[in-house]
Amino acid sequence: MTVLDELKGLAIVLIVLYHAGGVLVWNNYLHGDIGVDIFVILSGLGLALSPNYRGARAFLARRVLRVMPTYWITLTLYAVGGALVLQQPDSTFDLVLHYLGIHAWCGDAHIFRINDSFWFITLILTLYVLFCVTRPLLERPAHLLLAGAGVSTAAAFGAFFWNQPALFGQLTLRIPGFFVGMLLGLALRTGRLVVPAGAALATAGFVLIYVPYTRGIVFHPPAAGLAVMGVYALAVRPRLPVRIGPPLGRGLKFLGDHSLEIFLIHQPLLREYNRYALNRWFHLADPGPGALILGMAAGLVVTLAASVMLRRWLQKVPFLAKG
Repeated sequence: MTVLDELKGLAIVLIVLYHAGGVLVWNNYLHGDIGVDIFVILSGLGLALSPNYRGARAFLARRVLRVMPTYWITLTLYAVGGALVLQQPDSTFDLVLHYLGIHAWCGDAHIFRINDSFWFITLILTLYVLFCVTRPLLERPAHLLLAGAGVSTAAAFGAFFWNQPALFGQLTLRIPGFFVGMLLGLALRTGRLVVPAGAALATAGFVLIYVPYTRGIVFHPPAAGLAVMGVYALAVRPRLPVRIGPPLGRGLKFLGDHSLEIFLIHQPLLREYNRYALNRWFHLADPGPGALILGMAAGLVVTLAASVMLRRWLQKVPFLAKG
């Protein structure tokens, strides 16, 4: 569905704006970080819609081939760049955790190492495993909600009591959005969604809402992501003029098609390497907003070019193309 690709493009735009605002120390009024929640919801939605599930082993192998080579290449480049260019080498232990893609679950000491955006790989791998485990419940939506509630609450409580705020906020609060996406995918696939009232639904609501609330935990990010998705897909997109709608849609689809690569590449180019270049080549030890914006614009051009080249190159590798 074209609109799903456009929503991915919208999500990556929001994330880039969020990171750009962080570089410029702007107030986070837009909260572009909900772009991640849109990705999570779309992931659950897309997987529930997909008819090509042939068992957990084949599914996970196909997904790993789609995601991890891009990640490993980007990880290697930034690990080498961090050591040789920024003079900030990472430990062997951190590198091992990152190559395995489990670093975010190892706590706040590791979640933002090498590249702040790499924690998303841990999240997406976790969601793929959860999909394999809970997919049989797609035909029983109330039980799927209950399973999602249990997993989400357990993960959030674990990070909360372990005192890992980054893991708590970045990863665990977003898990419910994946199950919401699965239910949306089921509704789109079948044309209807019936969640029978009963013990499973009541218990799911209790576990997902009341139990976390007793500790001041609210799973709010998925709701914000859904709101943005709904406004674009149902209110904005259908009403765009002909001269604006198709070009905007094509642009967002292009960004959506390359969203993984953009997500993994862009942030250090906007921040660390931007400041490094401005300092080394233009002797700006404390660059102002104008210089930072110009540097970020150059970083985004490099990001888009690298994303297109990397995706095209990997698609030429036969066994990766099948993934």
